[in-house]
Amino acid sequence: MLKFPLTQVALLCSIYLTQMTLTAQAAELESKKVQEQQKLANNQQEKQLEVISIFGQRNQLATTTGSAFVLGEETLEQFEFDDIHRVLQSVPGVYIREEDGYGLRPNIGLRGATTERSSKVAIMEDGILIAPAPYAAPAAYYFPLMSRMSQVEVFKGPSAIKYGPNTVGGAINMLSRPISRAQEPLVKIDLALGQDNYQKAHGYFSQTATLAGYGELGFLIEGLTINSDGFKALDGGGDTGFKKNEVIFKVNFVPKNSQYYQIWQFKGGYSDEVSNETYLGLTDEDFTENTERRYIASKNDKMDWEHYQFELSHYIELDDQTSFYTQAYHREFDRDWDRLDSFNSSRSMQTILTSPETGINALFMEILKGERDSATSEENLLFTLNDRRYYSQGLETKLLWDSKLMGADLVLDAGLRFHRDEVERNHRADQYFMQRDELVFADEQQQTTTQNKDSATALASYVNANVDLGQFNITAGVRVEYIKGESHDYLTGKKLTSSGTVVMPGLGVFYKIDESLGLLLGVNKGYVPNSPGQGDSVNPEESWNYEFGVRYSQQALRAEVIGFYNDYSNLKGTCTFSSGCDQTLDEEFNAGEVNVYGLEASFTTEFELTKGLTLPINVAYTHTESEFQNSFQSNFSQWGRVKSGDALPYLPENQISIEVALQHENWRAALLLKHVEAMQEAAGDNTELSGLWTDELQQLDFSSWYLFSDNFKAYLKIDNLTDETVIVSRRPFGARPGKPRQATTGIKFTF
Repeated sequence: MLKFPLTQVALLCSIYLTQMTLTAQAAELESKKVQEQQKLANNQQEKQLEVISIFGQRNQLATTTGSAFVLGEETLEQFEFDDIHRVLQSVPGVYIREEDGYGLRPNIGLRGATTERSSKVAIMEDGILIAPAPYAAPAAYYFPLMSRMSQVEVFKGPSAIKYGPNTVGGAINMLSRPISRAQEPLVKIDLALGQDNYQKAHGYFSQTATLAGYGELGFLIEGLTINSDGFKALDGGGDTGFKKNEVIFKVNFVPKNSQYYQIWQFKGGYSDEVSNETYLGLTDEDFTENTERRYIASKNDKMDWEHYQFELSHYIELDDQTSFYTQAYHREFDRDWDRLDSFNSSRSMQTILTSPETGINALFMEILKGERDSATSEENLLFTLNDRRYYSQGLETKLLWDSKLMGADLVLDAGLRFHRDEVERNHRADQYFMQRDELVFADEQQQTTTQNKDSATALASYVNANVDLGQFNITAGVRVEYIKGESHDYLTGKKLTSSGTVVMPGLGVFYKIDESLGLLLGVNKGYVPNSPGQGDSVNPEESWNYEFGVRYSQQALRAEVIGFYNDYSNLKGTCTFSSGCDQTLDEEFNAGEVNVYGLEASFTTEFELTKGLTLPINVAYTHTESEFQNSFQSNFSQWGRVKSGDALPYLPENQISIEVALQHENWRAALLLKHVEAMQEAAGDNTELSGLWTDELQQLDFSSWYLFSDNFKAYLKIDNLTDETVIVSRRPFGARPGKPRQATTGIKFTF
């Protein structure tokens, strides 16, 4: 048996303990190093998100002084909606007029602002206006696919004064997917199949690498394609579907040896769409017999567009208080929409479809259905080739200064934007005649119906100050825009120019009663500029918007109730093909004083049923009323002869969205109910759709997913579970259905 002296044993123990201590310290240091690296990566990720988010990280939603609503990535992925209409149905104060069932050409309104082509809402992606020509022609003929968005933000009231030019209703900002901060490659793939030959393929690859001595370089490549055969059945057979594609490329560079923290980013993208979509709907009688029918006269209708986007952005922190964010952007949009417009007659398509059995209308209907051949030149069908080219470009810089003033937190947000956009229209018309259930080209000279160019140049600035006094949170700001428009009609040789400056102030106050309850109050000036080429008699749309509400938040329960009142000194209507108007294209009309008021409420909670099983509930409700304050006769098709007290069209008095789910760590199943009351199609009488209403809508959507592993997820969703078939609109021409029941199943892989 070996024996060791006590001193040697003590020495060995001392060495052993020292080694253990050093090992533990090394492990602790390594752990701290990893934590610091992860913290740094998270901070940089937050900065990256903050840079592209107009909502930001500094101003938490619970104490915002205006109405704001955020849909995060988890919410967007729950129902896997491609349609922005369905995405926004759970946001109070948002109004939708469906048209094609897929949201290809969205019609979105906020707090009474007309839904027509979303033209009165400031719609953005990563803080950049995305309408083809936001000032000269803001109609949303282009809209990105929602599957590549990581967040959607909706701002109303004083919250929207930073995001012009349209501030009457509010703003919607969509955040594209950020570049991954991970050093390892991140690959995700999403594949789905559904009814009506619905197909989706979506994937992206992202990674950040360290360049020794230079900094970090990150990139993202994302591709997405969606197509469907469509749910409508064309008389005699034919394609009624669509296909949309998008490719996005991003690259980030974060320099290492810079005196200031900076992020440089380039973003480029291409997207296109081919859709066999039409403006032609059905008579009410034919709709009752077969909601999915399409008349043979619309067989040749097709939309074809391409969209390019390029953005260069730079973010720099001068110190802990001051940062600048600058974006240079250029977008191009080129579209051709060949579609049935009318007969070669003064009788409008809307008149024929609204009164299909009256006199000569019955003869025209037989031709639309292919039941009779065209007999005269007036019975020839006019097909318009609506060729339009747009561009939108500008430079915008924003300053954020976060400091303290006399013990209070002060955030000063200011911005300056120089912007120019343009639309060039070249519309031609060809004649076809119906012969033996076929459309035959008539040997008639092609007519040029519209050939013009509208452009706008704008210099916009805003200053917004937020002071947090603890119990009071006060936001005061002002937006100033100088807008110069130019319109050139090549057919008449007429050239018009216009210019003007508008000042739009706003004020919001949030009063914190306690840690869970607070009151908010706000007022701001709403404004929608005139499009180029309008006469001196057309006034811009202006209003004063007021809101007052209460917000409650405690643990899993959040609730908000806001009353709003929009006092219009002048409301405008715009004549477009999509509105069913047959007057001069893009002509604008005054309606004078109008009041829109109502109540928005949202409620979110979560109950724990058993360990690991919860019951989330989300409710959004909107009540809205509107009144014209004067009587007048208008040629605008949605107004007609209006009496004081008449209500605005396409503005439901009540709508509600209720989502109930069962959620576990590895799975979730949810039901989403949407109820929208009937909406009138026209405000007054003596116009084509006077006295007609859309149907009341009861729509139920189902979604579920199961997580087999961290890398594999499967999902099933059913839109319109009960197969509700109702008239959602009679514009542009005739009764139109929403999308019928569609079941879709998909799988997601992460590598």
